[in-house]
Amino acid sequence: MRYQVQLATSVDVAFLAAVIDEDHDQWSGERDGMQINRLLQTCACSAQVWAARDSNGTPTALWGVTPVSDDPDVGHLWMLACETFDNNPTELESLSRLVFGEMLSQFPRLENYVDSRKVRAIELLRSIGFAVEPAVPRPTDDANFHRVWIDSDRLLTGVTSQLLN
Repeated sequence: MRYQVQLATSVDVAFLAAVIDEDHDQWSGERDGMQINRLLQTCACSAQVWAARDSNGTPTALWGVTPVSDDPDVGHLWMLACETFDNNPTELESLSRLVFGEMLSQFPRLENYVDSRKVRAIELLRSIGFAVEPAVPRPTDDANFHRVWIDSDRLLTGVTSQLLN
């Protein structure tokens, strides 16, 4: 299936928030409404939010980046993808690579902390060229988290090596 990546609209965010609401146990097991509120707050704080839309115009993924308060050169990236990509992770990887390239034009470095139980997300980021540091415990979340990061040089190196292989 072909997708278009464009700046997200409030309709894109609302649609995916409704999907999260329908499947709230699948997403995080949090109390009703918590994950929607977190998505809306994250979108509001983001410098930019992009959406992937399928050929019917239905939003299937969101990516965003928020500035890190103590370092303006670092963007805190986030993403949300529907189950549409479960059987086509290479499509999500290609779309993500485009969006992360755009993010890196705004912020020289992107990073975040990813729950070690999110194996597919970690593998996706690793395949794009993100450095994935060893997981460390975060007692407040009762989980281990990997610090993932990438800068524009690393993204370009990953693209070049992929083209050569």
